[in-house]
Amino acid sequence: MIINREEESLLLAAMRRASILSPFWRNRFSELGITQSDFVPGFDLGKLPFLSKADLLQDQRNAPPFGNLLAIEPKDIRRIHKTSGTSATPFFIALTESDIADTYVASIRAFTAAGMKSGDRVVHCLNFNMWSGGVTDYLPIEQMGVTAVPFGVGNTTLLLQTIQALQINAISSTPSYMFALRDRCVSELGINPTELGLRRGYFGGEGMLQVPGVREEIEQAFGMTAVDANYGMSEVTSIIAGEDSQRDGLVYHAHGILHAELIDGQGRSIGIESGKKGELVFSTLRRQGQPLFRYRTNDLAEILSAREGEDGLVRFRFRIVGRSDEMLVIKGVNFFPQSLLSILNKFEPEIGREFRVVRPAGGKVEVLTIVLETQFPEGIRRDELGASITARISALLQIRVQILWQPSGSLGQTGNKTRFLVDDVSKFAR
Repeated sequence: MIINREEESLLLAAMRRASILSPFWRNRFSELGITQSDFVPGFDLGKLPFLSKADLLQDQRNAPPFGNLLAIEPKDIRRIHKTSGTSATPFFIALTESDIADTYVASIRAFTAAGMKSGDRVVHCLNFNMWSGGVTDYLPIEQMGVTAVPFGVGNTTLLLQTIQALQINAISSTPSYMFALRDRCVSELGINPTELGLRRGYFGGEGMLQVPGVREEIEQAFGMTAVDANYGMSEVTSIIAGEDSQRDGLVYHAHGILHAELIDGQGRSIGIESGKKGELVFSTLRRQGQPLFRYRTNDLAEILSAREGEDGLVRFRFRIVGRSDEMLVIKGVNFFPQSLLSILNKFEPEIGREFRVVRPAGGKVEVLTIVLETQFPEGIRRDELGASITARISALLQIRVQILWQPSGSLGQTGNKTRFLVDDVSKFAR
């Protein structure tokens, strides 16, 4: 496992500290037979088992509210967030002043690379709540030398009026929110969305901008440049990577804050090198509140380019190709539901943007069930649409599918991470 000297020094110090202050890590290291004397240059990080979201949630159930993972006194917590994923129980995130400052470092790097600069007037449209995307992404925008406007989500008409009144030229939001703005421009204000004057969009919180055609649709509707400025996860750090002016993959911005690994399907570290594909795994180098070592993201990445910076820290550009917890094996071939995006996008607006794939209960999979939204009632028009979709999927992906139709808007949005798989099919009518 390759690691440069600076990252190794930070990581060893982080593990020494965690072994003293965090009961969770003290117990885990002890079970592995790892002592303080082992944390020296050359320590094999591969000795540590991977850490999962399930591990974190179980720890907090065992010792609420912050778990045995906590490596500080509760009085030193300065901010508390929680994850917003699909699990019923959130993971509470405890941050010190230093932890908060590190989130700003990575965020400012990301926004700078995305093109945010002095003279921008940026409206931030993520709500201030316990999800870190709101306040944690907004405060570094204030430090960028731009004019920042905290607005949130909830009064779309007032937002449009505010954008016009304040001559706002940039927006920070989820990409899906732009479609609500577009539709409201026409239905309530009677204007072309290009008349708002928004020239740049800094998007995050969901993977929709990577859906073929979505970026182009937003840019055409508003006359703006759309940038995927925010890839991150609350439990690790709010912004880890984002696009730069090339808009060719996500640029890693957490160097010096996180140690990144790439692992294969057998959990072996394969090195971050151009052309490699694997799951991203992160270890925190400076986290005080809840240090994480070898934390599995379940995000599968393709490394587009990689190099060592002048400071010796790795720089790389990547794209997310799927999630390891959503991979299905069909006739011996790995299948990711995300691969359906480019196909289904061609059938809009007859079908909605949201879809789900039903996870097979087990055994041999001959026909995969997908859940789609449409405005068409049962009848010949819907049957013809379904036949066209299934034929297209079969031709391009060599898999057979059946469709469960749902009314438009019934699936809802998938939250801060694009999630495609469902286990319970009983609620979907045939």
